[in-house]
Amino acid sequence: MTDHTPATALRVSHVELYVTDAEAAASAFVDGYGFRVCATAERGGGPEGASRSLALRQAGIVLVVTQALDDTHPAAAFVARHGDGIADIALSAADAREAFADAVSRSAVPLAEPAERDGWVTAAVAAGFDDVRHTLVQRPAGHTDTAVPLPGFEPVAEPAEVSGEPVGLTVLDHVAVSVPMGQLAESTGYYERVFGYASVYEELMVQGTEAMDSKAVRSPAGDLTFTILAPSPEHDAGHLGDFLERHGSGGVHHLAFATTDIVTAVDRMLERGIVFLGTPDTYYDRLEQRLKLNRHSMAELRKARILADEDHGGQLFQIFTRTVHPRRTVFYEIIERAGADSFGGGNVRALYDAVQAEKAEH
Repeated sequence: MTDHTPATALRVSHVELYVTDAEAAASAFVDGYGFRVCATAERGGGPEGASRSLALRQAGIVLVVTQALDDTHPAAAFVARHGDGIADIALSAADAREAFADAVSRSAVPLAEPAERDGWVTAAVAAGFDDVRHTLVQRPAGHTDTAVPLPGFEPVAEPAEVSGEPVGLTVLDHVAVSVPMGQLAESTGYYERVFGYASVYEELMVQGTEAMDSKAVRSPAGDLTFTILAPSPEHDAGHLGDFLERHGSGGVHHLAFATTDIVTAVDRMLERGIVFLGTPDTYYDRLEQRLKLNRHSMAELRKARILADEDHGGQLFQIFTRTVHPRRTVFYEIIERAGADSFGGGNVRALYDAVQAEKAEH
């Protein structure tokens, strides 16, 4: 059982992306995914450099896109190394000073000592993989607007209306991370040791000559899950190796956004211009034999190319966007859970088998 301490009581605040163009990045989330810009920040000079940030929200998901305006801001070095990507998974704290001290006492790597500004207290520790960080955020007393994520942000007086039908994304389901071979235990152990996360899933997934080790760890509050993947030493590195090479290190390769109706969400995202990965018809021919669907029809899934899987708790439905990143790294997942608590491992195998079967027919 997890000890209840300041470091284990942290919850998700927001996810920050470092980008080359904040306006363009924000527009992509607004136009394609149905987010709304709700706050902005301009930070000038100083030791941490100058930057421009926009905060976006949809239901319980808050994203921040930050562009460096000079070479001293950390976003400049991050983008030079990785391209646009997820740099900070920020965590809300009732007392950031206590949470920081507790995390460091549990061997968290400190990055920024607690500092106070306008009633906010922030600090930062390293994440369990490469140069991603966790900013700890303590809001001023009585501050309840979660769309304003950090000190220095000003709420947008009249947020623009989102064009088109609402997409219906609800919360951040999980964060998927790739780490180099041999670092899986170290990365997941960091979260278990420092933040009291629990292991909820573990599997070696083999696909032909490729394989990846995977383990998912979840926060005590249940609102943040990391699925961490590493190439298996006995197999080819495959697409994980490709990500590590293109990204320049380990890091977040996708965010999974939850929805309560994936068929509607995907349909509305397609109307907005989002392109999803394709799935061969063979997958759906075999899916009819593999699963008895408890919601959505086979025709609906086939039309939208949505994947379905099942575990002891129920079913899940998921689909992945095609990456538009210049390095072909970061992408996004849309997921609907109908009782399932896993992450679609059965789909990895089923998709591989379907692709192989389709190749054999041609």
